[in-house]
Amino acid sequence: MVVYKNEKRAVLMLQDGFRYFKGIGFGATRKISGEITFTSIPGSGYVEILTDSTFKDQIVLFTYPSIGACGVPARDHDEYGILRHFESDSIKVKGLIVNEYCQNPSHYESIKTLDEWLVEERVPGIQWIDTREITQIFMEKGSQIGLLEVYENDEKIDIEELKIKVQEITDPRDNNLVKSVSIKNMKIFSPSNPIGKVVIVDLGVKNGLLRTLLHKKIDVVVVPYDYSYEKIIELNPHGIIITNGPGNPLIYDHVITTVKKIIENNIPTMGIGLGHVIIGLAAGMTSYKLTTEHRGGRTTVESATGHCFITFQNHAYCLKDSDKNGFRQYFHDKDDNTNEGLIHESKPLFSVAFNPEGSPGPLDMKNLIFNKFLDIMEV
Repeated sequence: MVVYKNEKRAVLMLQDGFRYFKGIGFGATRKISGEITFTSIPGSGYVEILTDSTFKDQIVLFTYPSIGACGVPARDHDEYGILRHFESDSIKVKGLIVNEYCQNPSHYESIKTLDEWLVEERVPGIQWIDTREITQIFMEKGSQIGLLEVYENDEKIDIEELKIKVQEITDPRDNNLVKSVSIKNMKIFSPSNPIGKVVIVDLGVKNGLLRTLLHKKIDVVVVPYDYSYEKIIELNPHGIIITNGPGNPLIYDHVITTVKKIIENNIPTMGIGLGHVIIGLAAGMTSYKLTTEHRGGRTTVESATGHCFITFQNHAYCLKDSDKNGFRQYFHDKDDNTNEGLIHESKPLFSVAFNPEGSPGPLDMKNLIFNKFLDIMEV
């Protein structure tokens, strides 16, 4: 590898101790460690991915060959005070892996480069490595633990030292990541002439979800992840949403307990992503970590009626034995036949593993899912 003047060197090291990749660094000059995963989102969706709380503290590889061409937009807010172009208020990923970083973006909304944004938020990145090879590792063995270091120009790279350091990394996957991304205090968003009220249990809510509900004239009350069932019901909601978020669903006992009470009391409820798995666990199902995680914007799911939809997905955990205690499978993945949704046979509850507010395709999944939620709320 040839390093030119003013280019920073970088190394990505996997925890197995013998696979490492030397490249060119961009973004912040620092060393970080964590779980390494991927996304197959197209090249214009990186701003949303980097600010998606589901990726909290992960090192994310983009399979799309060139990232950064659209630059970074301004932090504009809509009439409700919600950021227009970002899914949260800051970058949530810990590090970035790309084949090629575009240094000269061209987009009418761009105010800075991706590199400048990463430096501001102290996030390191590495480019000019074989992202196809690393993706193949993910396909065969699942996400990996490792470290990423971006060096100053004159710093020496000590591979043997990195091999030692990477073995000291503890597995972050069972940490309570939701606690660090969930809202701390209740927040209310009110459109004009609302037709109903939804309480969002925030496990890592995306701004796109808030915008979608407000567009449909729904009062939105966002509460912390550890809000009790009793406090939620005091708000008199027409419905409840358990949101997407990071981490292993099995560790969120408090949320599972809350959802058990929601199910018992027939409260109209929808789960998304992590929230979908938690609804399944509350219903007595079991979950497992996918080897080939569902991370991208072109995944086909099939509904119980036989209709197929293109969806945006970002989840690593899946439910098995989905026909249990009144629930049945609502959607499944056409590629690996895994569960992608639940629906109750008699109660007003359903959930989806994908993110309906961001799903593309000729059939409007967003309206299908959210209109169904309005129907079960009877608003």
